[in-house]
Amino acid sequence: MSGSPKGTGPVPQYTHAHPVNILEQTSRFLALLLFPLLRALLSIFLSGGDLYLWLRGAWFDICILLLILGMGFAGWFRCVYRLEENGLRVRKGLAVARYRYLPYRKLSVLSVERPWYLIPFRAIRVRADTDGGTAALADFEMTIWSRELEPLCRMANAPFVRESEIKRVYLPRNFYIAVLSFVASNTLTGVLFISTFISGAGKVLGDQVEDLMMQQLTELSRLLAFGIPPAAAALAIVILGGWLVSFLLNLVRHMLFSATRQGGSLHIRSGLLTRREYWLSVRRVNLIELQQTLMTKLFGLYAAFIHCSGYGKGKDELSVLMPAAAEEELERNLELLMPEIPLCGPEIRPRLKFLTRFLIPPLGWILAVTLLWIGAFRMFKPINEMILYVGLMAEVPCVWYLLVKLVSFFHTGIGLSKNAYTFRYTYGYRIKTVAVPRERIVRVAVTQSLFQVMSGCCNVVVHTVSEGRKRHVIPNLDLRQALELLNLTDCYPPEQPGKQKGKAVSALFKGRGRRH
Repeated sequence: MSGSPKGTGPVPQYTHAHPVNILEQTSRFLALLLFPLLRALLSIFLSGGDLYLWLRGAWFDICILLLILGMGFAGWFRCVYRLEENGLRVRKGLAVARYRYLPYRKLSVLSVERPWYLIPFRAIRVRADTDGGTAALADFEMTIWSRELEPLCRMANAPFVRESEIKRVYLPRNFYIAVLSFVASNTLTGVLFISTFISGAGKVLGDQVEDLMMQQLTELSRLLAFGIPPAAAALAIVILGGWLVSFLLNLVRHMLFSATRQGGSLHIRSGLLTRREYWLSVRRVNLIELQQTLMTKLFGLYAAFIHCSGYGKGKDELSVLMPAAAEEELERNLELLMPEIPLCGPEIRPRLKFLTRFLIPPLGWILAVTLLWIGAFRMFKPINEMILYVGLMAEVPCVWYLLVKLVSFFHTGIGLSKNAYTFRYTYGYRIKTVAVPRERIVRVAVTQSLFQVMSGCCNVVVHTVSEGRKRHVIPNLDLRQALELLNLTDCYPPEQPGKQKGKAVSALFKGRGRRH
């Protein structure tokens, strides 16, 4: 199926979603009834019971199942789409039809997901987004036949790509993908995955299996408790196990990563078990964001992300442009893939006298945790061993935060090059460098607390927006320098109004630029 050339051929017909969409729409309801019914049926066959007796007890549940499947079929029958000459038209709804039209030129991202469990059905999951949608849902989402992808991609990319344009391909090393997985891993994500897996196994295989898994985890924590309380060992297993599971999930999700630039389109592919592909409109990319942790900064590695409506929108997805790279390789590949948004070094930085403003928050956390630790140690003497362990573990992230804030003082700043600002700041334990074109900035605020007024520094708060607002806070900069660089001197006159701006910084991480 494809759109007809201009002025020729019949109007294309609507195409239904893949039939597997019936199960996708009803899966959360079917699981509540289907698995218990199948377990009961299997037990009857294994014990040589009477099938008629099972039907007598389960007839009402079977009727509910058929009703659910019937509603799913009706929803599938009314879920259709059509490729037109200039856009994608979608129709959904049972009682009331809802139509949506997405012009190809307005698409920011077209994404394709190939889950391993849909491969036997020759089905793929397609999403399309524009800047006018919501952050929670895709503007268009449907499971279609895999053979229908090629005409959809051809029509959607036609406004941005010409066949004569060359392709520029970026292929990272597997080590860089492992670095990204290490940086992006989250203990909570892994714990939630494990708990969901155990709960799902209990629903399918019975409560006995769920209980057995929990008993094995309890026994493992008891065996590994070398000189520490069993509860502390269980907590350590949960934290480390959750992080390890999250690391492996990220590794599998981003294996075989590649990024290809052709004309005004960026094609990104990744995934080992579930292949994912994204076609991005370059002109709708809002910003480039480089992220580091304290460890990756010590080794000179950066992970590059981009903000574009619809990319990285799915559950546990990341908007990756480059998994990781050293400085020279990063600069070279950014010029290859996204030369429209240049990065530059800082023109203004925090003054040395503002150093204490970076260190006071983490020092306050260290002091507060220490006082709580000492108080609990004296009040609850029977469990001093447990309190000692928990207190030490609580101090680790506080000390780590102190090191991050110390690095933040030397990292923080703002630069201007051509038509884009580069903002350098830290968020939590992340060290960020963000390049934003002027036209993507929707709001700039310069704020001061009472103590900042006395010291002459300020926080610069920058808002960028598409589907959702993104906030960047660059702290503790000199007020006059920030106002001058951001062209806000009509609000507060600069110290030297006649002074001309220095040459914009062209090197990526060099400190050259004007002096203040």
